[in-house]
Amino acid sequence: MGLAYVLLLQFIWLVVTLALLAWVIALRRRIREGEERFRQMAQRDALTGLATRVVLRDRLTVALEAAKRHHNGLALLMLNIDRFKTINDARGFDAGDEVLRVTAERIVQAVRKSDTVARMGADEFVVLLPDLVDPSAAESVAEKLVAILSAPVPFAGRDLVVSVSIGVCTASPGELDPEVMLRNVDAALYLAKAKGRNCYEVFLVGRTMA
Repeated sequence: MGLAYVLLLQFIWLVVTLALLAWVIALRRRIREGEERFRQMAQRDALTGLATRVVLRDRLTVALEAAKRHHNGLALLMLNIDRFKTINDARGFDAGDEVLRVTAERIVQAVRKSDTVARMGADEFVVLLPDLVDPSAAESVAEKLVAILSAPVPFAGRDLVVSVSIGVCTASPGELDPEVMLRNVDAALYLAKAKGRNCYEVFLVGRTMA
């Protein structure tokens, strides 16, 4: 009887130990899955699937270092959807979300696979064009995007009229750092909006924003 009781206790202890081990393994798996979801959320915009601001800054820093080593250039394009608030106000947020998704898809399809397309927030997008032998080629990309992104966006049986304003900033090896480039391309975008929208403007050193 005593031996049977001891064996029973050992069996119960084994079962409890195995159950605890299984629980710990499951908990660790859920923690890893949660960490992976948070990592993806930090790297990918939930609505468009584009890279986030954090990813863009990292890739811009890497691209600038590569430009210095390889003695080539790169460029940033910053895009805003013209009068995006009007779309939301007139047609609703679902329409606005569809415009954002379609715009993101069209940008990705229009650039190289090696380029980075990021959503910075709201209706602001940035395209990083690394490895440019001729940085002025960024203007051709900007011109192409202005044309492509002026195509209507189908929504609920109707076409939404859209257009974009684009700022362009190019950099030669060792010329600029990430923060300066982001400020300069934002200034160029401001000029494009001031010009009347549905166009692009290139940042030029010494140019005023008036």
